[in-house]
Amino acid sequence: MSDHITTLTNENFDSTINDAQTPVLVDFWAEWCGP
Repeated sequence: MSDHITTLTNENFDSTINDAQTPVLVDFWAEWCGP
């Protein structure tokens, strides 16, 4: 499964989402945000 995980940045976010051939799940995470 980890081979399908991509770290998104400001530089690649739009192209990664817009060019995807399948649905994309984005998990927004922050160090200060608890579970």
